[in-house]
Amino acid sequence: MDPELREALDRLAADLRVEIRSSNGETRVYVDGAIQASAAETRAYIEERVQTSAAETRAYIDERLETSTAETRRHFDVVAESLRGDIRGVAEGMVLSSERSDRRFAEQTKRSSGLEDRVLRLEVRMTTLERDRKPRRRRRRP
Repeated sequence: MDPELREALDRLAADLRVEIRSSNGETRVYVDGAIQASAAETRAYIEERVQTSAAETRAYIDERLETSTAETRRHFDVVAESLRGDIRGVAEGMVLSSERSDRRFAEQTKRSSGLEDRVLRLEVRMTTLERDRKPRRRRRRP
């Protein structure tokens, strides 16, 4: 090979190496920038999705909680009203029972006092009869 051609090829090879190295650095900078930009976009997308998902989840939970609270409150109101009716019925039964007991107690008191009067009269009669009675004769022994 001709020395001039060789020298020209060597210069061309050196220039290509410099350009490749330069191009390699530029490509590396471009790729690094593209990767960083892509990573930033991916992070932003994920953060947006997470925030959106969290907001949707929070809204869903809030809605379910409100629904559940309203249902529980309605159920409790129904149970409370039922209990009020039951308690009212028990209270009325207690009043009636108390009135009946009071009446029976009054009747028993009246009967008892009537019996006491009869017993006293009988005691007076017995005492009077015993006083007026003749003494018993003694029996003779055979």
